[in-house]
Amino acid sequence: MQFDLQTLMQPCSTLDNLCLPFSKEEIDALILDLPRDKAPSPDGFNSLFYWKTWHIIREDIYKLCHDFHSHSADLKSINSSYITLVPKKDNPETVNDFRPISLLNTPLKIIAKLLTNRL
Repeated sequence: MQFDLQTLMQPCSTLDNLCLPFSKEEIDALILDLPRDKAPSPDGFNSLFYWKTWHIIREDIYKLCHDFHSHSADLKSINSSYITLVPKKDNPETVNDFRPISLLNTPLKIIAKLLTNRL
Protein backbone atom coordinates (compact mmCIF):
# COMPACT_ATOMS: atom_id res chain seq x y z
CA MET A 1 0.00 0.00 0.00
CA GLN A 2 1.40 3.37 -0.95
CA PHE A 3 0.73 6.54 0.98
CA ASP A 4 0.93 10.07 -0.31
CA LEU A 5 2.40 11.95 2.66
CA GLN A 6 1.53 15.30 1.10
CA THR A 7 -2.18 14.53 1.49
CA LEU A 8 -1.83 12.97 4.96
CA MET A 9 0.25 15.70 6.58
CA GLN A 10 -0.12 19.44 6.44
CA PRO A 11 3.14 21.27 5.84
CA CYS A 12 4.42 23.28 8.78
CA SER A 13 7.19 25.80 8.29
CA THR A 14 7.78 26.25 12.02
CA LEU A 15 6.77 24.50 15.19
CA ASP A 16 5.86 27.71 17.01
CA ASN A 17 2.20 26.69 17.13
CA LEU A 18 3.12 23.87 19.55
CA CYS A 19 4.08 26.46 22.17
CA LEU A 20 1.04 28.69 21.86
CA PRO A 21 -1.46 28.83 24.73
CA PHE A 22 -4.57 26.70 24.24
CA SER A 23 -7.45 28.68 22.79
CA LYS A 24 -10.97 28.54 24.19
CA GLU A 25 -12.20 27.31 20.82
CA GLU A 26 -9.63 24.50 20.86
CA ILE A 27 -10.76 23.42 24.34
CA ASP A 28 -14.47 23.74 23.47
CA ALA A 29 -14.03 21.56 20.37
CA LEU A 30 -12.21 18.93 22.40
CA ILE A 31 -14.97 18.81 25.05
CA LEU A 32 -17.60 18.32 22.36
CA ASP A 33 -15.61 15.42 20.89
CA LEU A 34 -14.95 13.55 24.15
CA PRO A 35 -16.60 10.12 24.25
CA ARG A 36 -19.42 10.28 26.77
CA ASP A 37 -19.79 6.58 27.57
CA LYS A 38 -16.39 5.87 29.10
CA ALA A 39 -15.76 4.78 32.67
CA PRO A 40 -15.67 7.50 35.34
CA SER A 41 -12.36 8.89 36.53
CA PRO A 42 -11.12 8.48 40.12
CA ASP A 43 -13.09 11.61 41.09
CA GLY A 44 -16.28 9.84 39.99
CA PHE A 45 -17.00 12.04 36.97
CA ASN A 46 -16.92 10.90 33.36
CA SER A 47 -16.88 12.94 30.15
CA LEU A 48 -20.68 13.14 30.09
CA PHE A 49 -20.55 15.23 33.27
CA TYR A 50 -18.14 17.69 31.63
CA TRP A 51 -20.25 17.84 28.48
CA LYS A 52 -23.53 18.45 30.34
CA THR A 53 -22.10 21.02 32.78
CA TRP A 54 -19.72 22.71 30.36
CA HIS A 55 -21.57 26.03 30.57
CA ILE A 56 -20.90 26.04 34.34
CA ILE A 57 -17.36 24.64 34.61
CA ARG A 58 -15.71 25.85 31.41
CA GLU A 59 -13.99 28.86 33.00
CA ASP A 60 -12.33 26.52 35.53
CA ILE A 61 -11.05 24.26 32.74
CA TYR A 62 -9.86 27.28 30.74
CA LYS A 63 -7.96 28.44 33.83
CA LEU A 64 -6.44 24.99 34.38
CA CYS A 65 -5.24 24.87 30.76
CA HIS A 66 -3.85 28.41 31.02
CA ASP A 67 -2.09 27.58 34.30
CA PHE A 68 -0.70 24.38 32.77
CA HIS A 69 0.70 26.34 29.84
CA SER A 70 2.25 28.97 32.12
CA HIS A 71 3.76 26.26 34.38
CA SER A 72 1.80 27.45 37.41
CA ALA A 73 -0.68 24.56 37.69
CA ASP A 74 -0.31 22.22 40.64
CA LEU A 75 -1.43 18.90 39.19
CA LYS A 76 -0.68 16.82 42.29
CA SER A 77 -4.31 16.74 43.39
CA ILE A 78 -5.59 15.42 40.04
CA ASN A 79 -2.57 13.41 38.93
CA SER A 80 -3.74 10.02 40.13
CA SER A 81 -5.32 7.03 38.51
CA TYR A 82 -6.78 3.65 39.29
CA ILE A 83 -5.59 0.59 37.43
CA THR A 84 -8.11 -2.18 37.13
CA LEU A 85 -8.49 -5.39 35.16
CA VAL A 86 -11.41 -5.77 32.77
CA PRO A 87 -12.33 -9.27 31.60
CA LYS A 88 -11.91 -9.89 27.87
CA LYS A 89 -14.39 -12.77 27.89
CA ASP A 90 -17.04 -14.39 30.05
CA ASN A 91 -15.67 -16.51 32.90
CA PRO A 92 -12.01 -15.45 32.76
CA GLU A 93 -9.63 -18.03 34.17
CA THR A 94 -6.12 -16.69 33.64
CA VAL A 95 -4.44 -13.31 33.76
CA ASN A 96 -4.36 -13.28 29.95
CA ASP A 97 -8.18 -13.20 30.00
CA PHE A 98 -8.06 -9.65 31.37
CA ARG A 99 -6.89 -6.34 30.00
CA PRO A 100 -5.64 -3.56 32.27
CA ILE A 101 -7.16 -0.10 32.04
CA SER A 102 -6.16 3.07 33.82
CA LEU A 103 -8.85 5.46 35.04
CA LEU A 104 -7.38 8.96 34.77
CA ASN A 105 -8.96 12.18 35.95
CA THR A 106 -10.77 13.92 33.11
CA PRO A 107 -8.92 17.25 33.45
CA LEU A 108 -5.65 15.39 32.81
CA LYS A 109 -7.23 13.66 29.82
CA ILE A 110 -8.25 17.06 28.47
CA ILE A 111 -4.72 18.44 28.77
CA ALA A 112 -3.21 15.29 27.26
CA LYS A 113 -5.64 15.38 24.32
CA LEU A 114 -4.95 19.06 23.72
CA LEU A 115 -1.23 18.31 23.54
CA THR A 116 -1.79 15.27 21.33
CA ASN A 117 -3.98 17.25 18.92
CA ARG A 118 -1.22 19.82 18.61
CA LEU A 119 1.30 17.17 17.62
